[in-house]
Amino acid sequence: MSTFRIIAGREMKLALRNRSVIITALIFAVWFPVMSGVGIASGAGGDAAVIAGGIAAIVLPVGVFMGYLFCADAFLREKRDGTIETLLCTPVSLRHLWEGKVAGVTVPAYLTTLLSAAVTITAVSTLAGIQVGIEPLLIAHLAIVVPIWIAAAAGLIGAAQLALGMRENQILGFVFIFGFIFIIIGLQGIAPGGAGISPATEGILAAAGAALLVLARFIAGKVTRERIVLTIP
Repeated sequence: MSTFRIIAGREMKLALRNRSVIITALIFAVWFPVMSGVGIASGAGGDAAVIAGGIAAIVLPVGVFMGYLFCADAFLREKRDGTIETLLCTPVSLRHLWEGKVAGVTVPAYLTTLLSAAVTITAVSTLAGIQVGIEPLLIAHLAIVVPIWIAAAAGLIGAAQLALGMRENQILGFVFIFGFIFIIIGLQGIAPGGAGISPATEGILAAAGAALLVLARFIAGKVTRERIVLTIP
C-alpha cells in the first residue's frame, strides 16, 4: 500500500471518529440549508434554473466550511500531541504528508457537503411546492467544483497550520474561510450569468479552485522541517 493511501486512510478514520467534528458538521449540514432554503424558495418564483443557481450558491460555501472544519484538527493534532516530531523523522516528504492529509479530510468533508446539498434540495422542494429537477450544471457543480474547492480550502489551511504557530492558526483559520467566501462571491459576480448557475460561472469557479489547490501544494512544498519544529508549542 502506498504512503499516500496509508496517510489518507488514517486521516479519514480519525476524522470519522472525532465526535465533536461530526456532530458540528451534521448540525451545520442540516440547519444552514433549511434556513437558506427559505430564501431560495421565496425568491425563485418557481423558476428551476434560478433554484438550481441558488442551491449551487449555498452548497459551495458549505463545502469550504466543511473543509475547514475537518481540516482544523488534522494538521494541528500532531503539533499538540508532540507526535509531529516522530513523523518528521520518517522518510516521508512533507509534501506527501500534506497530500495524504488533504485527501483524508476532503473525503468526509465532501460526503457531508453532499448530505447538505440533499437537504437543501429537499427543503427548497418542500417550501416552494415544486419538484426540483436535477440540472446538468448542478450535477457538474456538485461533482467537480465543490470537491476542488474543499480540497483547496483544506490544502491552504493545512499548509498554514504546518508553517505557523498555534496562536496564528487560531486567527488565520477564520480569515481563510471568509477569504474563500469573498473570492467565491466575487467570481460569481464577475462571471457572465451573474450569481446564477451557468457554464461560464462553473468553468471560472473550477479553474480558480484548481489554481488555489496548486498554490496550496506549492506552499506546502516550501515548508521546511525546521520551520515546523520551531512552531511546536
